[in-house]
Amino acid sequence: MKDNKVDKGMFAQVMYGLAEDFGGTVSDNGLLLRFDALKEYSIKQIRIAGTWLLKNRKVTFPAVPTTKEIIDVIEATAGKLDPKAAANLECDKVFKKLKEFGRAALPKFLDKNTAYLMTYRWTFEKLGMMDAEELKWFRKDFMEAYQDMEQSPVSLIGVAEKAGMLPAHDKLKQLGFKGKGIS
Repeated sequence: MKDNKVDKGMFAQVMYGLAEDFGGTVSDNGLLLRFDALKEYSIKQIRIAGTWLLKNRKVTFPAVPTTKEIIDVIEATAGKLDPKAAANLECDKVFKKLKEFGRAALPKFLDKNTAYLMTYRWTFEKLGMMDAEELKWFRKDFMEAYQDMEQSPVSLIGVAEKAGMLPAHDKLKQLGFKGKGIS
């Protein structure tokens, strides 16, 4: 953001709008501090993050989304495709690996959601045993699961990765994860 009246005004509009919607308040000092903390991001990124939080934020405490929440949303959405397009692209990558290596494939996926889904929900061995009709359903199920995982800017996968581990199914249940395939 630029340190000018236009950007400051737009920034204040986003912050006051978030505060109003979630039933909180922002002080003038808090607003200035947030502005300084978020200077490296564009006003467009901040507006997108604010809109995303208005539509998707589920927690009610603290009343006003924290600066860290805003940064997490910005970083989670930076340069990303929409979730449906990303899910379709990742599913194509899974099929390519299946065709290339067969059911013995053990590829590493760069996308965290794909890596998780192909480790804990499905395996290439299972995919290799599916007929053409079942593979159509796999695409639908994969895309749905992938998009579900994209709903939160701070996904369980991101938390697990930062902790240096990817929890097993029982650990996910303890953490309250209710995704498909976890019972």
